[in-house]
Amino acid sequence: MKLNIKLGLTYLTIFALTTLLLALLPTYDWMVWEQSVIIPLCAMLSTLLLYLSANLADTGNHVEGVIGTALFLLVFFPGVDNFFERDEGAILDLCSQCIVPFFIGQYNRVSTKNYSNIYALMLLMGIFCSYTHDGITIPLCAGFLWLAFLNRGHFFRTACWPMVIGFVIGTSLSVWHHLHSGSDSMPDGLMSMLDRTGKTLLLLWNTKIFVLSLVLNSWLSVSRWGRQMLITNFRRHTLLCSCMMFSYGVLPFAPLGLENAVTGVCFFSMFWVLILIKSLWMKYIYKKIHNE
Repeated sequence: MKLNIKLGLTYLTIFALTTLLLALLPTYDWMVWEQSVIIPLCAMLSTLLLYLSANLADTGNHVEGVIGTALFLLVFFPGVDNFFERDEGAILDLCSQCIVPFFIGQYNRVSTKNYSNIYALMLLMGIFCSYTHDGITIPLCAGFLWLAFLNRGHFFRTACWPMVIGFVIGTSLSVWHHLHSGSDSMPDGLMSMLDRTGKTLLLLWNTKIFVLSLVLNSWLSVSRWGRQMLITNFRRHTLLCSCMMFSYGVLPFAPLGLENAVTGVCFFSMFWVLILIKSLWMKYIYKKIHNE
């Protein structure tokens, strides 16, 4: 009970600090939202995103883990600067960002329960999230479809099938809109594909989270215990790892744009790195206790 109270006070403090920070930022004449509404709403959604991310990475059991996760997201979250704009775009981004860790975290948990009364809501949430978040829609949709294929024998007996269909619909609409609006196009040959891949890798190399993910995974791969840690987390977070691998597979094509493809890789790599850091920290704590 004491731990729950401490965690609640921690999230409340983070919400209050976020609200204060947003309130201290300069206002602009073009803002159509009332500041008394937009600021608490942005702060609430930011705190909710932190809560969902901490639950997904299993770092929300202690105050130190929550604070560490908050600092990690503040440094590595792709497009974190957009959340301080305090407009309808920031609200839409925060809503879709919150839905993603919720879906990933609940995918297997809800599959054994009956949620038929909210099937329509899950379908609409899937469409909304996939259509409003260009950076992660294709990898997450592909990850959902891959797991659905692996569980095809009982897919429609699970509770997660409405959000999978919602993501397929939203992703299809998003790709159709981009390709028919002239904002981007698919590569028309091998050289064009290689050129686009090189450009996206160059953009990725300039992001902090990609470099950190590359270094951390390479370091863990050279030792037996590190490889075992990678395999254990891969099995535990199969959907997240599938999304991360599909995000790399999208890079040569990038049908929704180069920056969106890079955002997708950074988004899923961020959660993966957070999970690995948590595993390393637990290994350090266990080793320290064992030595004592």
